[in-house]
Order: sequence, then structure tokens, then C-alpha cells
Amino acid sequence: FILLQATRNFLEAVNKLRKRRPGGAVPWSIAIKFLQARKFDVSRAITLFEQHEIIRLREGLLDLNPNQEPLKSELNTGKFTILPTRDSSGAAIAVFTAKLHCPQTTTHQTTLQGLVYQLDVALESVDTQKAGLVFIYDMSDSKYAHFDYELSQKILTLLKVNYLSFFLNILCYIQN
Repeated sequence: FILLQATRNFLEAVNKLRKRRPGGAVPWSIAIKFLQARKFDVSRAITLFEQHEIIRLREGLLDLNPNQEPLKSELNTGKFTILPTRDSSGAAIAVFTAKLHCPQTTTHQTTLQGLVYQLDVALESVDTQKAGLVFIYDMSDSKYAHFDYELSQKILTLLKVNYLSFFLNILCYIQN
């Protein structure tokens, strides 16, 4: 009963907020995801949801369609991947491969859309919601031309604000 009431309270509050902004009603599954991330503390889950929405709005990460350009091409680069295997604790593994990133030919928004789309799909899995995610920023074999400091900051901010409660580790892998 407590979980049911917490979910109802969360949905009532965020759907009231959503009426003032673009977007439809928040589905039950999204409410559960945010509530689980904050151990069913409704006020903390609402704060997390608000931060999540603000960043998505600011970065243009709403209404992602994987069948439309430029997101379709971004997903096909393989730059960001959720591996088909899990770590020893059952966590999903997400890898951003820096050497596949070309700052001259893609925008921050498109790269972030690819990342967010795949993280959202990964987090539809109840197993991933429970076991979490490991994020690896793979810089092996990268050249200076692949590095985009501003994008790296945006990725870390996005992970910290929108997905931190799901991440067990955020690792940077560098091989000389």
C-alpha cells in the first residue's frame, strides 16, 4: 500500500508540473524508476525528476526517435554501446568509445541524444534498474582530435544528474 501511495503521490506532483511544460503525462513505469532511484522517498524522487527534465529540455533531449536523422546515424556509429553482457554483480555495461567521436562532424546534441536514447532503453530492463549500470569512457587509441572537453563535461553532468542513482561506477579507461 505504501509503494502504491508513493507512486500516486509522485505521479500527481510531476503531472501537475508537466502541465506547465511540454510533454504528456508521466507513465507509471517512469514513476517507479525515479522512486526506486530514491528508495521511494517521494520528495527526493520529484527533485530528481525535475533535474532530469531541466537537463533534457536544455540539451534538446526530448522526443527521441531512433529512426530519424541525425539520431539514426549517431546510433549506427557504435560510439556509445550497451554491451550484451553484464558484470559480475549483474550490472549492465555502457561504453562510450572516444576514438569513434569526431567533434568536427557531429553536434553535442546529437551525441547526447544517442547516449540518452540507449541509456533509457537499457533502463527499461527491471534487471538493470535493480543491478545498476557501469559506465566506461574508453579513451584507448584516441587522438587529440577525438577529444571534446565540453562534451565530456556535458556527459558527466548528464550522468550525474539524470542517471547517477543507477550507476555503480563511472570509469575512464586510457591505454597508451
